[in-house]
Amino acid sequence: MKILLVEDDRSLANLLQTTLNWQHYQVDTAIDGQQGWELAEVFQYDVILLDVMLPKLDGISFCQQLRTGGHYAIHLPNQETPVLLMTAVDTVTNKVMGLDAGADDYLVKPINLDELLARIRALGRRTQVQRSSKLEWGELQLHPKNCEVTFAGKPISLTLKEYQLLELFLRYPEQIFSQGRLSEQLWAQHETPTENAVRAQIKGLRQKLKQAGVKDMIETIYKLGYRLRRPNQESGNRQKSLSLDTADPAASSLMLPASDLWEIWQECRQSYVDRLTIIEQAISALNRGDLTRELQHQAEREAHTLIGSLGSFGLEEASQISRQIQQIFKQELSLGNFEVKQLRQLFEKLCREISGECQIDKPQEIPENKAIYLNYTDSNLLIVDDDLVLAEHLATEAVVWGIQAEVATNLQQAKQLILKQQPNVVLLDLSFGEIGENGLEFLAQLHREYPEIAVLVFTARDNMSDRVQAARLGSKGFLQKPIAPSQVLAAISQTLQQSHQTLSKLLIVDDDPQILKLLEKVLEPEGYHLILLDKAQQFWEVLEQTAPDLLILDVELYGCSINNGISSTSELSGFDLCQIIRNDPQWHNLPILFLSAHTDSETVLQGFEAGADDFLHKPIVPTDLLIRVRKRLEQGKIRRQTELDSLTGVSNRGKSMLDITRLLRLAVRQQQPFSLAVLDLDQFKLVNDRYGHQMGDRVLNYFGQLLNQSFRMEDVVGRWGGEEFVVGMYGISKQNGVKRLEEMLDSFRKIKFSARNGSEFQVTFSGGIAQFIEDGEDLQTLYRVADQRLYRAKNQGRNRVIATAS
Repeated sequence: MKILLVEDDRSLANLLQTTLNWQHYQVDTAIDGQQGWELAEVFQYDVILLDVMLPKLDGISFCQQLRTGGHYAIHLPNQETPVLLMTAVDTVTNKVMGLDAGADDYLVKPINLDELLARIRALGRRTQVQRSSKLEWGELQLHPKNCEVTFAGKPISLTLKEYQLLELFLRYPEQIFSQGRLSEQLWAQHETPTENAVRAQIKGLRQKLKQAGVKDMIETIYKLGYRLRRPNQESGNRQKSLSLDTADPAASSLMLPASDLWEIWQECRQSYVDRLTIIEQAISALNRGDLTRELQHQAEREAHTLIGSLGSFGLEEASQISRQIQQIFKQELSLGNFEVKQLRQLFEKLCREISGECQIDKPQEIPENKAIYLNYTDSNLLIVDDDLVLAEHLATEAVVWGIQAEVATNLQQAKQLILKQQPNVVLLDLSFGEIGENGLEFLAQLHREYPEIAVLVFTARDNMSDRVQAARLGSKGFLQKPIAPSQVLAAISQTLQQSHQTLSKLLIVDDDPQILKLLEKVLEPEGYHLILLDKAQQFWEVLEQTAPDLLILDVELYGCSINNGISSTSELSGFDLCQIIRNDPQWHNLPILFLSAHTDSETVLQGFEAGADDFLHKPIVPTDLLIRVRKRLEQGKIRRQTELDSLTGVSNRGKSMLDITRLLRLAVRQQQPFSLAVLDLDQFKLVNDRYGHQMGDRVLNYFGQLLNQSFRMEDVVGRWGGEEFVVGMYGISKQNGVKRLEEMLDSFRKIKFSARNGSEFQVTFSGGIAQFIEDGEDLQTLYRVADQRLYRAKNQGRNRVIATAS
């Protein structure tokens, strides 16, 4: 891990650097804020350790400047790097200022070195995948916890640099490391090793590995650098087949002809409509506030019955809706307004599905001469710029991206338009030709009177003062002219997506009902959706049902015990819950905040060692709690944004692969079908060649939006490169998956895109789909089968989806 330390007290800086080096951290040190900023502009760090009171550039301004992009128009190397502030002033005001400026955590001087190291480890977990307990390459093993390397059980003695080289290769086995990259990763900024020094370290590592019996581990890639060679794979067929009892039950059952199935459904439909009465009564009682536990259980049982029965009749959508209703009624927690709204929407959809009146999935008729565009729920953009030509060009581009835009060439006109119809986003220039018009003053007014409006600064001015002022006044971004219109619209699109996200969900686990009530009183007015739990035994079930954005844990959970698997029970603590979260791939990135009456450093350290992101002491200070919660949620949003493809808004390759693998495991456990589709835009290269890459970006952006709108929240939609996309559908057979994709294809091919020269064109896509377990048992096999069917679709004329082998 590489750390930037900015501290003007040279003695303290030396102490901290020595301590960090002893822990095998690479440290660059700066003695004033400006020197630290110059390092942050050039080198990538994992954590920035920053004093508040600094000469030339103070820590608060440093943070603000870092988070808004510094001298860069869009992205700075360390714009998302965690910042740990150090301050000698232990006041709430100072802490609030620091966290609001963009810091992730703070320490009060004098510094406890053990706590400092624990907080750095916690921050480091946010920037990289949590380190595994052991890295392996054949019989070679590296243990990060104790820095030991063994081969066939025998230790290998390495120097610090050799150890760091080996760890780097083992952690990133697919990457090629140039000499320059190795130098940046493993040497501090002031060391600047020569190419010969890098080669010498590689040579030394190779010789020691060879002497220990490890052969040909690191390979040289001509003119590129070095890479870890893959170990010899064991021979034999590794593919495992599932036993027959885990196969899809529908696959082995005899299916009735569709006509007979329809006749039986017509005869018994009314009986299922009658079953909805209990569910309707439960929803009404919940709305009135007098829902009894007995009625809740009855509604849950009815929904459970509908899941299997409706699915047997081929009404898979109705079956899935029933499953969602059951999950809500199954909660042991008290239900509230949020659940009432969910249940009403689901119940109305279920009624339409059963009565046969549902038209949700039916594509709307589109006149042949009319082009349609997706929109962000009627989002509006106001462009405030006295360059009319540029502003109108951006407004035209915005329409293509599904955003309605208006233009104001002066601030007075902008104020009138805002009063007429409040926009969701304002793109604001800072310079105007008219005397007395000041963009920063207008930004301050918007921040004061319309804090809900997101403002992106868009200007040719490039000075530190403007950037700092814009950040302090709440701007969501600082875009430097000149910049491509597609990049401007991508930034606006991302801002809109963030603003339309649902309320953040907080799961709070505490055995004291009074503390839960206090936390509810503090947090609920802020608009959070709270899930309160005083029985830790139900924790995992509630976690999976609610999928929270933040977890708040008490350390001690009295009265909560579990069977230890032998013959006795043991108390369950908050540390236990934290550790099982960090051990689960699906949840290990969930932000965790500890609350405890214990103030001793040992308890705090134990919390961080268990995997906590933050630690607060009781009694609760409301202001401090709100600041911490907001910061952790913001960090979670930033982390999720890194998992999205910025152009299309769907998951990137890495994120979608993890989610698809998780759904595959769930399909095995629940004996449910799972379908994987691979999609590819037809003749997309011609779009780029004829109409330009900006037009190609518009098509990709639209296609990503359409994918997100066409599939369920629980489905996985990912972009795997270029114009190739994948869709993972849990609980959906490939026959029903084809239906969904064909409906989407029917909508997409009717869209008319307008080129700059006024000509219109249309785009189609081809797809292939495979189903677990019929076509494969793992992601790699399913992808290969679906990809083969995709190319069959291309060869048969494109503009179609294929689900069969021939």
